[in-house]
Amino acid sequence: MKKILMAVVAIVFLTILAWRLDRAFFHPYIPDYQEQIRSDVTTLKFTVPKDKEGCEKIGGVWKKMGPRPVEECNLPTKDSGKSCESSNVCEGVCLAQLSRDDLQKGMRGQKFKTQGKCSSFIKIMGCQAYVYQGWASVVCAD
Repeated sequence: MKKILMAVVAIVFLTILAWRLDRAFFHPYIPDYQEQIRSDVTTLKFTVPKDKEGCEKIGGVWKKMGPRPVEECNLPTKDSGKSCESSNVCEGVCLAQLSRDDLQKGMRGQKFKTQGKCSSFIKIMGCQAYVYQGWASVVCAD
């Protein structure tokens, strides 16, 4: 009876060990940060001037951005190019540089474990790889 109990405990232990090794090296857990990334993309961290004079006075660029029919202000960031793992450490957002192929995979939902760099402007248009807690996910923002 003691040998059977020891065998069961050993089997359970080895199963747990094999599962942990598999998760760590072959099938790592990729968290779903899509909602947080969307929030980072669409939330501005400070007030942006609503008129051309106010925008240009503080060094912003006044232009039509994306498909919207009106011109708006886009401000440059002071931390452009700084290394980041999430947008909360950037004035703008944390972006990953992905290859064209990886960008296409990201548009189909694949995520990438990577470092990013802080954006050069606070508003970013188009399909970009946004980084949150070290994971890049592609979001298209207009």
